Amino acid sequence: MTYKLEPIPRDIPTGQTINPDSLSMRTEYDYYPLSTTKIKVTITNLSHYEYDCGESYSLAYFNTKQNVWETLPTNPIINDILWIFPPENPTHEQMIELYTSEVPNRPGKYRLYKAFNRRTKVAYAEFELVDKKGVKRLRERIDNYWRKNRMISNDTTAQNIHSTWIQNDDDTIYVGLMNNTPHFQEMFRRKVISYSAVSHGKIRYNVPFTRSASPDTLHVTMQTELPVYPMGAEVVSVELTNNNPRDLFFGESYYVLRKEGNRWVFLYDGGAWNDVGHGLTQGGSFHFKAWLHPIVNDNKPGVYKVIKKIGFSGSSQKWFMGAEFRIE
Repeated sequence: MTYKLEPIPRDIPTGQTINPDSLSMRTEYDYYPLSTTKIKVTITNLSHYEYDCGESYSLAYFNTKQNVWETLPTNPIINDILWIFPPENPTHEQMIELYTSEVPNRPGKYRLYKAFNRRTKVAYAEFELVDKKGVKRLRERIDNYWRKNRMISNDTTAQNIHSTWIQNDDDTIYVGLMNNTPHFQEMFRRKVISYSAVSHGKIRYNVPFTRSASPDTLHVTMQTELPVYPMGAEVVSVELTNNNPRDLFFGESYYVLRKEGNRWVFLYDGGAWNDVGHGLTQGGSFHFKAWLHPIVNDNKPGVYKVIKKIGFSGSSQKWFMGAEFRIE
């Protein structure tokens, strides 16, 4: 005889609900796209007491029309293993499968329940699956957070966001960060939204500038308004002057560098620019402001440089101008 094990629903365990301050049970993210098939849950003992549980779990979906939690199919194979959570070794992770072939995923709230200490205590982790409309609502929440908090001087997370978009109406929300490192990504998840399908793009770490950038060449000069700016300065004013008989042509973009040891590294700025061209005739000057984003970049005392790529009109050859200044 052959047997085929089918996923089975398990009743929601009963017992005393454990205070989250004593035992935390959380999914990796708060929100997931509707196509999700696996959820990772982390259980952490935050108390001075010992907890234990098995591998068994229950999964439930909240039916808003009937106002009830419906149990869903779970893994029929449960290893007979006792997990112990002493205060000195308090964390364990478990991967949960959503059996979409048995019951298709629906947008809404879900709970993953586990029984502890001989089924006398219960804890659960809650998460939400979102459809296309839900993804758009999550993006609106991100944009509203940015609009509300970007002018607050100490809100690093809001100031670090420079763009959001959804491509081809898919599940992924692209959130551009000026300082795109794991630390700032985690800060975004904690303070703004924890959604598994947020993409911040490639991580950047102290990208070096390897070209030369002169403040005075070919009768073209570039300098900052002041040689020294105070700690916390948001912006520096820069003047580009053309004393060459040929016309200059350049765009809106500029970059700010910080000298670290014997090399120059880019400050974070997001890299988004308006596609606008400027011309500059002989004897003319072009003024622009270079933003330093001090909170995002953690600017400290030292030597900095604003660089800008320029060239002569009608020529394919380009070069960088550089204007140094100090922060003290």
